[in-house]
Amino acid sequence: DIDSLIELLLGDQMGNISEETIKILCAKSKEIFLRQPILLELEPPLKVCGIVE
Repeated sequence: DIDSLIELLLGDQMGNISEETIKILCAKSKEIFLRQPILLELEPPLKVCGIVE
């Protein structure tokens, strides 16, 4: 369960996380990121702040 893994990471028990748990977390995170769109569809007007390259 991703939520319980996140709670474990945010708590003070990070030393108790197994290598297998970290691998599972990385795999699940990758799945979530790959499902996200690469581009955002935005509607004007739009304000862009910061460095745009």
